[in-house]
Amino acid sequence: MARIVYGVQGDALGHVSRALALAEDMPHHEFLFLGGGKALELRANGYRVEEVPLIRTYYAENKVRIAATVYHTLKVVLDLPRTTRRVAKKLEQFQPDIVMSDYEYFAPRLAALLGIPCISVDNQHFLTKCVAHHPMDQIASRLMLSVPLLCLYNRADYHIISTFFHLTPKDPLKTAVFPPILKKEVRKLVSSEGDHVLVYQTSSTFEKIAECLAQLPHRCILYGCGERTSPANLIYKAPSEREFLEDLASCRYVIANGGLNVLAEALYLGKPVLSFPIHFAYEQFFNAYMLSEHGYGDYCLDSEPDSGTILRFEEQLDLFRANIAAGSFLGNDAVIACLEEIIRNGPAEAFRTKGHSADTASPANAGRSNIPLQLHECGTKKRGIEQ
Repeated sequence: MARIVYGVQGDALGHVSRALALAEDMPHHEFLFLGGGKALELRANGYRVEEVPLIRTYYAENKVRIAATVYHTLKVVLDLPRTTRRVAKKLEQFQPDIVMSDYEYFAPRLAALLGIPCISVDNQHFLTKCVAHHPMDQIASRLMLSVPLLCLYNRADYHIISTFFHLTPKDPLKTAVFPPILKKEVRKLVSSEGDHVLVYQTSSTFEKIAECLAQLPHRCILYGCGERTSPANLIYKAPSEREFLEDLASCRYVIANGGLNVLAEALYLGKPVLSFPIHFAYEQFFNAYMLSEHGYGDYCLDSEPDSGTILRFEEQLDLFRANIAAGSFLGNDAVIACLEEIIRNGPAEAFRTKGHSADTASPANAGRSNIPLQLHECGTKKRGIEQ
């Protein structure tokens, strides 16, 4: 048995779901989590959580609120010495064997202080640790992800990157890429095709999407927008993991922003995705961009979409489903095998023998040249929106 400290970014459920999936699949090890916000919900699953300040991203009207995000980030950073002293004492008592971090600020710094290797498990580090083609019209948005990655989250010694698209590590001796990590509740689901569309919004401020959905001829079930009265075809639901997963497994397709977790769950269940990535959130844009490149769905950058955008997407559902069927969207076993090797033999040896570029594990780049529809052009050309 190993003692593992696991720092988890708590501003979104995706990080917490990924951490919980790994912890539940490694029950013979003891975990101590670090985090704030939604990471504290891990206590309900029986895990110890040491609370630390949360670096949060703020949103408005489907855009990142840059000033608010920077201001609150600086408050956390300035409190680093006091927080480090407090938490280091708890970690010394726990005596961890390894430290893991899912896009969390404090864990890598505490690992360095204690002289323990830190392994990052996230998807954001594709930008700095992997070779990828980046659209030139997204330079400003890409810079906004590069700065925090390099200044705040670049302290881990090794990187495990979990994602649904192909990537090649710049340094395979320190970086490995795997398909998505999914929680057991998702892996138990049986997919079917109902008559509704599932809509999930990271931020409830994208009001224009509701106006667009109200014009559609079929039911739309919305999560993340709060409960409210609505047109007959719109059903707003309060947060409920059980209901959300049931609605996800039985929907026709998914409309979401660009967070990895919901995209990966949808693809695992064979659901095409229409993505409206949050503006100035480059990780979301790149996920959406790769949906299109792999033929698993498409994306739109228009801040005021109309129903025609969605109806044109629906014309390609059969093609999207065929491409998804050829993909690989479950990496739990491979990631856990890598982590177990790290625990037994240390990260340097594990990455030398087990690390790989996911050439065989990642989904194929299927169908990209066969897709005549490119919804994202309606956003970039019609309104000139720069993420």
